Amino acid sequence: MNSTLSIITYKEGTAEARRNEKRAAFESYVNAFLSRLDGIELTLEFVSFYRYQLLSYLKAKPVFILSLPEGDMISDLIKDSYESFLSALEASPFNVTGEGKKNLLESVKIQFPWQNDTDEDEDIL
Repeated sequence: MNSTLSIITYKEGTAEARRNEKRAAFESYVNAFLSRLDGIELTLEFVSFYRYQLLSYLKAKPVFILSLPEGDMISDLIKDSYESFLSALEASPFNVTGEGKKNLLESVKIQFPWQNDTDEDEDIL
């Protein structure tokens, strides 16, 4: 998808989100932001991971709308997390493939920048 088409798809997603058409908005956001990612092969495995993580992010937000820079940042974070996961898997002494790899990917929880870190002590201040 070219840059102009991804912007149009993004704007459609934002309009759908404003009309509370969350399913349609999600699909438009996926199509728009996946096409803007550089340097990654869009395999079924990655796209499934991306969709799951983006939906997790959107569902946790107070509003279901993404700004263009926010969507790009979240997409880069998802891509980096996926690549880090693959690197860790390759460095592992265990041979994890197929269903095991899929199960591990589904358990990856990205700590998005605006979310509270539940692992930290809350009594720090």
